[in-house]
Amino acid sequence: MEKMKLKFSQFLNSKAFFYILLALFCFFLACKCNEYDFDLYARLIVGEHIIEAKEFLYQDFLSYTPTHIWYDHEWGASVVFYLFYKYLGAIGFVIFQALAFFGTAICIIKTQQIQKHAYPVSIAFMGLFLILFAHLNPSLVRCHMFSFFFFSLFLYILEKTDKGISKNLIWILPPIIILWNNIHGGVVSGLGLIFMYFTGSLLSRKPWKKYLAVLLVSIPLLAINPYGFEYINFLLSANTKNRKYITEWWSVFVQRHAVYYYPAFCTAIFAVLLTVINIIKSKKINITKTIVILVTAALGVIHVKLLPLAIIALASLCYNDIIRLIGKCPFKILEKTAYILIFLSILMIPKTSPSTPRIAASKFPVLETEFIKMNNIKGNLLTAFGFGSYASYKLYPSNLIYMDGRYEEVYFDEEFNNLVDYESDNPGGEKIYTYYPTDILMPEKVIPAYNSLKKSDMWDLVYEGPVSGVFIKKEDNKHNYKIPSDDIRYYQKSAFDSNGKFSKKL
Repeated sequence: MEKMKLKFSQFLNSKAFFYILLALFCFFLACKCNEYDFDLYARLIVGEHIIEAKEFLYQDFLSYTPTHIWYDHEWGASVVFYLFYKYLGAIGFVIFQALAFFGTAICIIKTQQIQKHAYPVSIAFMGLFLILFAHLNPSLVRCHMFSFFFFSLFLYILEKTDKGISKNLIWILPPIIILWNNIHGGVVSGLGLIFMYFTGSLLSRKPWKKYLAVLLVSIPLLAINPYGFEYINFLLSANTKNRKYITEWWSVFVQRHAVYYYPAFCTAIFAVLLTVINIIKSKKINITKTIVILVTAALGVIHVKLLPLAIIALASLCYNDIIRLIGKCPFKILEKTAYILIFLSILMIPKTSPSTPRIAASKFPVLETEFIKMNNIKGNLLTAFGFGSYASYKLYPSNLIYMDGRYEEVYFDEEFNNLVDYESDNPGGEKIYTYYPTDILMPEKVIPAYNSLKKSDMWDLVYEGPVSGVFIKKEDNKHNYKIPSDDIRYYQKSAFDSNGKFSKKL
């Protein structure tokens, strides 16, 4: 009995227990992600087509508007998402999110441990990081989760190279670039990180040629994708596009973002101040570390979507600095408290119903698309930018959409600008449904155009759901429609039922 107690005590103090607890906490946080991303359904469409039809998509088949060649920089992520759902169901998405959190956390810990005079791993520190990281990524299965993981992995490999721990490990980066490039366009952040380490080494008069060599080898490798060299031009234009109407690309100072992103913003600024304080105290400057912290913090402030990069950089490179700032005794108290809180949160996992689909009738036009489907209202559908993916998944091939979140991947800027004019009720905005052959409108109730449409001589409001209304032309109004159920359990059961298959060869 004493031996068992001793072994159990040793296990509780082991690294194995630490990582098991961390993994379960990641799963808990994934369970707390209470909704899907708007673009998930487009990703499932692509993934199903590639896996089942065994061909890549080069042309759009979901829209009735003009489109260019389909540069799908997220096709690899689509395949992963589809396979997770196909074999694991709705819980597969939760598992993916947990793996993304855990993989990123592991890379951060590994980077922390190669710093000079590194403190032991901390469940309190990593718990706080993961809470903030999950707060910045509340939607399940977004493609950029891959980029955050790869960014943390690159940071680890580049730090090992910078510290002379490994001379040749850096050459694994070009093959990873190929993989990353075919999963998500955030690969540019990896190239940017290599450039930061090249710049830091050059300014520090440390060996810099290996960074430049890896960078020069990696850039042409971007052409290894289904679209060839043309994809590089697309990637450049996509990453320099002005997305003034897409909220996640707005600055942290925008009123809409001020409260939600305040904790992450303060953390990024804290990283900058901590870096400056350490420079003043030690009268030395780690140029590479300073560049990484400042650049990622600046990017996060300018575009809230990039704030996770700043948080990853802080957690990886400033761990020792933060522990010294807090002090060993207070930190030990935090550590013991964190173990208890994290253990209690893990016990709550069954109550989160991890296998139940996250249906949000207040976010997606769940009832509205059901109304269109059950009443067999066919034709071209003009809906909100964010709803297009969901509408396609539920209504294709009976209904084609105006556009969805694929934005620069598929559509021209003119179509997006026309959508903005229509939704804002700007003069001439009605040309969107007169110039393009439009049969059904499904606008959000919060947009200015909604009230104008209710007074229109051309359109009839035939159904008003929680988030949108459904309008059809007056001459097509039959006045007799079935009303969809508002029982959320029905929509949970049919969450990923689609009107048609997407696996046919095009």
